[in-house]
Amino acid sequence: MKQRDGLRVLRAASLLFAVTATSVYAAPVSFSESQASRGEKIFKEVCADCHGANLRGGLIGGPPLTGSAFEEKYMKGTPASAIFAFTSAMMPPDAPGQFSPAEYADMIAFILRENGVQTSGAPLPTNPNALDQLIIDK
Repeated sequence: MKQRDGLRVLRAASLLFAVTATSVYAAPVSFSESQASRGEKIFKEVCADCHGANLRGGLIGGPPLTGSAFEEKYMKGTPASAIFAFTSAMMPPDAPGQFSPAEYADMIAFILRENGVQTSGAPLPTNPNALDQLIIDK
């Protein structure tokens, strides 16, 4: 019986730590309207053929960047670092990594804005550690 009580205390302490760590270190994702505007320009020049000008999928077959599948993957408490890492390492498919970190942040700001995330004025950072601390949630 005492070992079981010890496990309960340990579980409770772990849960408390997890809740405290999340509430202390995680913040809602931030980006500026100017970032989103710059990102829209790049997106429409480079990404719209695959993903569509309205982000709902394009002629070349890129997946939609709006809707339930996108929201499930990126808009339910996901760290901003996840979308940044994928986008900057894999996009565009014919020349991954061709943009600067700031340009990738701009495009992500545009995608977030189009998914209903509110601008905050603070720019989306490009530092992976800072992005880990920003949570995307609608």
